[in-house]
Amino acid sequence: MSNAELIGQDPGWIIALKGLLIFAACVFLTIMSVWAERRIVARMQQRSGPNRVGKFGLLQALVDGVKLALKEDLIPKAADRIVFVLAPVISTTACFMSFAVIPLTGEVNFFGHRTVMQLTDISVGVLYVLAIASVGVYGIVLAGWSSGSTYPLLGGLRSSAQVISYEVAMGLSLVAVFIYAGSMSTSEIVAAQDKWWYAVILFPS
Repeated sequence: MSNAELIGQDPGWIIALKGLLIFAACVFLTIMSVWAERRIVARMQQRSGPNRVGKFGLLQALVDGVKLALKEDLIPKAADRIVFVLAPVISTTACFMSFAVIPLTGEVNFFGHRTVMQLTDISVGVLYVLAIASVGVYGIVLAGWSSGSTYPLLGGLRSSAQVISYEVAMGLSLVAVFIYAGSMSTSEIVAAQDKWWYAVILFPS
């Protein structure tokens, strides 16, 4: 049975539980990525990096997140309040939504119900990821525009131009993967690598 067929048989509570678990996995990966970046950059600069909160500073990113959540919400007087608040929500939501088509595990058993750790499986999953990732650009532009100031607007336009330019290179890098897998479905691309990772096959290119 294919991933799409398994997902199609999922009841609502299974879908909600999978969404919660995938969201938790995304948050965990974000925290660990921030920690790893800070430790590696600190080592490159001959510094210790985060090492106070938790073993090896593993809880530093979590503490920073709590600190940011408790900070005062400052909104400029000239800003469009609604758009100013919604702009970061748009970018963050787009990031999390891109994981809806990513198969995190193979087939699993939830209380006797067989399913896969993937919210949905569509035939153009990779295009979905690229499209949803592009939506995050709107959040960047709106954040700069809604501030009511020239310099944040220029910064937002600059950042959006950077993100758009990265998307072109990212899309081209996936062409070889499509050719090898013969599909744009993320689950089929993963299944096609059961013998050899494409990272090994395509490394010379």
